[in-house]
Amino acid sequence: MFAKSPSFSVSGKKFNVIILASGLGARLKPETDNIPKPLVELDAQGTKAIDYLIQKFQYVAGRLIITTAYCADLLEAYVKGKYSTMDPLFARVPELISPGASLIAGLDQAASDLPTIILFCDYIVEDYIPVDNDALCVSKKPEGDYVVDSHPKGIPTIEEEVITDLAPNQDLLKDRYGGFTGIGIFHDTLFLKSIAYTKAYEKKMDVAYDFDIIKEYIKKVKTMPIYVSKLYEFGTMDALKKIREIHNYSR
Repeated sequence: MFAKSPSFSVSGKKFNVIILASGLGARLKPETDNIPKPLVELDAQGTKAIDYLIQKFQYVAGRLIITTAYCADLLEAYVKGKYSTMDPLFARVPELISPGASLIAGLDQAASDLPTIILFCDYIVEDYIPVDNDALCVSKKPEGDYVVDSHPKGIPTIEEEVITDLAPNQDLLKDRYGGFTGIGIFHDTLFLKSIAYTKAYEKKMDVAYDFDIIKEYIKKVKTMPIYVSKLYEFGTMDALKKIREIHNYSR
C-alpha cells in the first residue's frame, strides 16, 4: 500500500489542480489497450494514480481540472462517479498532443485568481509536498524500494535554494538524479497563462511544457526546489512491473 501524505496550505489557499492525463500510454501496452494510463492498477489494493493524486491534493483543490484524450469517456465517467462533490472539470485535447499543449487546454479551465498545481498522471509521490510557495519538484536518489526516473529530460540550476534555470539533459543515457519531475506549484496563474498562450501563438501549439513554459516562468518568479525521492513513476512497462513487484500485485 502506498503511504498517504495529503498536501495542505498553511495560509488556507485553494488552487487550480491540473492533472495532465491526455497521453496515449503507448509504452504501457498491453495494459493500456482498453483503459487510460491513470486507471492502471499499481498494487495489491488496486490503487490507481488518478485516485492517489486527487486524494493527495483534495484539501487544497479549489478547482480540479483533468486533461483527457485517449479513453476520455471512461476516465471522465470514473472521476465524475467517484469525485462528484469536487465538481471536476475536464479539458479534452487531441490525441498525441504534447504535454505543453495539454497544459494550455487545462489552463483554459483554470481560474486566474487562484494559484495552480500541475501534476502528471503517471506518478505516485509519497513525499509531503508543501504548496505555499512557487516551487518545482526535483528528484533525489531514493533510499529504499522506489522507482524514480534516473534519466530526466530537464535539469534545474539551483543557487542558494532558488531555481534559476532549467536546461535539457545532455546525456539521457547516463544515470543521474536532480531532474525536474514535471510537478510544479505556481502562484501567479495569470502570468503562467500569458507565457503559455504567447508560446502557443509563436510556435503554433508545438509547445514544450518544461523548456517553453516553465523555464520562462522561473526567470521572473522566485521558485524553490522541493526535493522528492519517494516516487513511483510508471511511464514504461518495466517500471510498472517493478512497482507491482514491490507492492505484491498479482492477478
